[in-house]
Amino acid sequence: MSGQTAIIVGATGAIGRKLTPLIVSSKRYAKLVILHRRPTRFSSLGKVDERLFDFQTLSALPVDEPIEDIFCCVGTTQKKAGSFEAFQHVDRDIPVGLAKWAASHQVGTFVTVSTIGANAKSLSPYMRTKGEMEDGVSSAGVRSTYIMRPSLLRGERSEFRLAEEVGGGALAILGPIMIGPFKKYRAVRTETVAKAMLLCAQMSEPGVHVVQSDTIQDLGA
Repeated sequence: MSGQTAIIVGATGAIGRKLTPLIVSSKRYAKLVILHRRPTRFSSLGKVDERLFDFQTLSALPVDEPIEDIFCCVGTTQKKAGSFEAFQHVDRDIPVGLAKWAASHQVGTFVTVSTIGANAKSLSPYMRTKGEMEDGVSSAGVRSTYIMRPSLLRGERSEFRLAEEVGGGALAILGPIMIGPFKKYRAVRTETVAKAMLLCAQMSEPGVHVVQSDTIQDLGA
């Protein structure tokens, strides 16, 4: 089905930078609305309608037309955000708020990015925040929801993250021998996640679907 409108939040992030051109080139969509705090380099692309938004009042998005799919690619670190509360706002509150908005506006599909090991009961603040995000998104009531759980990401980032670079490098070396139940721990490239997200939106199966990293690898191959 063509001629639809999608929204992407986090278009300038590691995954969003790969996903945005894929959405623009897809025949499924006639328009892509980019919601961002500052102008992006994608504003000159065809199909793109960029709208600036501060993400403080998520029930008041600057969108009034019917939306078919929402892609949420936001993510940060506590260091970059400035505080744990600010980190939670980005990684938990924004995706949950977007999902609730999607449900109340009859959006067909909501696709967001979490991480392998996310758990709302985890002792790790990062994993707990991601788990709380998953719970909030899952209960929002969108007709079709996909939660992507990639392993460590490989690809260009706007900032250097030492732990991910070291861990991702090790997983890249060990990847070929990580088979069976260990396959989901292989490092996954950002463009692979982006391709898998677009494919999930095209499938748009009813219900909540948690897509593990090994399935992401297969979908985005």
